[in-house]
Amino acid sequence: MYNCSGVILSGVAKDCEAINASIGVDKDLILVNYDDFDKSATLATIEADNTNGNEGGLTNIELKEGAIQYIFEGTDYSVVPNVTTEVKENGDSWFIHAIGFTVYSKSSLTRTTLEDLAESRVIAIAVDRSTGLYELFGADQGLKLSGLERAYVGSQNSNFYSTTIATPDIAVVRESSMGYLAVGINTAV
Repeated sequence: MYNCSGVILSGVAKDCEAINASIGVDKDLILVNYDDFDKSATLATIEADNTNGNEGGLTNIELKEGAIQYIFEGTDYSVVPNVTTEVKENGDSWFIHAIGFTVYSKSSLTRTTLEDLAESRVIAIAVDRSTGLYELFGADQGLKLSGLERAYVGSQNSNFYSTTIATPDIAVVRESSMGYLAVGINTAV
């Protein structure tokens, strides 16, 4: 047994800095309750020029005062956005958003957070590692938890929750946009 305060009780010494380090990339996926998202203020920040390197995208994703950002970190492959295009009767397109991600925790608090988010609509914000921009999903209607499972096969997977959020199937709910890229996130004060 090894105590990470620096005292070896028995066994082989471990590298506590590596053990306690974040897994993968910080702020890999951020979920925010849809009621805390300010859609009109967000869409008002569409950039007309390339000053921030994001012409046609958003300057900021605007959140209301007191909005809580639920941050789930992971590896490069833990967040897998999937956007499927469908054609409406009038010929326009709409999009079904689904995001699969892995939560690297099996704590009761993590499970409770995910279950609480399942009761409400959320927006999902993923970090686009190639550009450093935030990618916003669910801006029109919001997303809901559609799958939550914990694997019990093998010691490695048993610590993780596999989670899927998607456009709700309760009614014909789709998004009009493929997803917005934004330079930052701003919470009102």
